[in-house]
Amino acid sequence: MLLNKLLRISASQNLSLKKKKILLKSKQNNILRLDVKAVKKSRESIISKTKNSFNYTRILGVVSAANEADGFLPYTIPKIIQQIAGMGMKGDIIIGLNHGFECPKLIQCLKLLSNVQIIHLYTEAKTTNNIPARIFDNIKCMGEPYYLDNISPEYSQHRIFIVHQKVSLHSSGKIRVLGDIYGSLLLKSIEKGWIPPEFVVTFDAETQFLIDSKYSGVESKLDANGLMLIVNELKKSPQIDILSTRNKFVVYRKSFLDDVEILLPDFSQEVPPIHLFLNAVHGRFSGYKWSTGSGIVAKTDAMISLLVIISKRYPGIRIEDVQLTILAYHAGFGFNISLDAISINRSPNIDERTISNSLKAAWMEQIYRWNSGCKSLELCYGKHNIIPIVDDGFPLFGIAGTFDLFRLLMESKKINLYTIIETVKSLMIAFITSRMIRRKSSDNPDILQGATAKASW
Repeated sequence: MLLNKLLRISASQNLSLKKKKILLKSKQNNILRLDVKAVKKSRESIISKTKNSFNYTRILGVVSAANEADGFLPYTIPKIIQQIAGMGMKGDIIIGLNHGFECPKLIQCLKLLSNVQIIHLYTEAKTTNNIPARIFDNIKCMGEPYYLDNISPEYSQHRIFIVHQKVSLHSSGKIRVLGDIYGSLLLKSIEKGWIPPEFVVTFDAETQFLIDSKYSGVESKLDANGLMLIVNELKKSPQIDILSTRNKFVVYRKSFLDDVEILLPDFSQEVPPIHLFLNAVHGRFSGYKWSTGSGIVAKTDAMISLLVIISKRYPGIRIEDVQLTILAYHAGFGFNISLDAISINRSPNIDERTISNSLKAAWMEQIYRWNSGCKSLELCYGKHNIIPIVDDGFPLFGIAGTFDLFRLLMESKKINLYTIIETVKSLMIAFITSRMIRRKSSDNPDILQGATAKASW
């Protein structure tokens, strides 16, 4: 009798658990469905307002900057302008200075460039964390908001718009300034009749667009125009809406440019174990197919529709590049990752320490933040809906997959007993550390919505 009663209780509990899982999955599917519907509606509206016409002589660029960005931008912005000019095009580059951050080194360097018009813009204080602030052409934010206008195809100058985001309770975080740029400046300008460039390139402060080569290594391709390569790939593939570079983590070192201290990539330094693993698998294996915010070229209407909805609905997101890939995938947008074009992303030195988290190694904290963002998206959309794009764990590959992974890890090394042992050692450290960080971040996912959502690093 007692045994039968215990069995009935256990069966009832299992049934209740199954029902909860079914209800949760249904709720997550519905959230994703509504987000996808909003993105599609936004894109349709943009196409309708522009009459599906675009400026083919220019390319739009958007970057959010804060903290140490003044160590990168004085080098990367002129480099990207140079690469755009190398395509025979002109650039409209929008630099969002987040939460009162200023970048005097950048302004100093930009003034030395010829054929570049610099336009300073200013946001009013954000009233909430998910409503885009209006943008003006004067620091007092007086008069009518600023809107981009149509210029003659013969206009010969590159334009750099520096958006100074006012410090406010709700402004801190990359997605907050991107919300102002995409939701206020770009979308409102389209509503006022602005015809945008066909393509937008998104990048980070430290981004350099390079060309990878399994034969000669990325180091020998520093002067190659990786941006032109990916733009040309997108032009040849009209079915693709979003084309990402592969991400490559690199350690940076101090250097000087015209007596200005900057940070440049140092390919001779070994990156931490998990970063080495991600360098090998990104873009190549299921679960590692997200478009990297450090280097995406996309159809402008697709990118604006995605980031307008994300910034409005999820003001706490810190990995908006992963979220936009998930939404693009489920919305049926064509997307791909170029295996030849790469964008470099800063990795902490393996010995670098931090005092802001219980994970004392800076590289571990960087992965912890990323995993916390992944966990929040898993809770929001369901693991079943995001697993083709992102896996925050360290998956076990089959025999063929393991062989491919090991080959990729050994690609730029001389094959001998020492390098094989060191590679296996790094892989084991990455595996063990990844599991530890995953457990820790699972207990502290990012809060994506509401007044308590925090988007700053």
